Amino acid sequence: MADFTEKQVGKRVVAANGVQVGTVDDVRDGSLYVTVSSDADRDTLEDLEWEGVVNQEVHHLRHQYVADITDETIRLSV
Repeated sequence: MADFTEKQVGKRVVAANGVQVGTVDDVRDGSLYVTVSSDADRDTLEDLEWEGVVNQEVHHLRHQYVADITDETIRLSV
């Protein structure tokens, strides 16, 4: 998959089950950084290896977890 661009900033990040995980906050060096929603599903966060959300608000989203990108959302494979 190609590097991500600033066009993804502000898009909702949605888990495979349709529940919102967060919002793309930044793109650095072609990688997405996501601000996690306070009500994000804890199992999905574990699948993304984002445990410890209490200590960190913004997480790097690895390319391998991105299943699809639309005009408004980034859908995850987990």
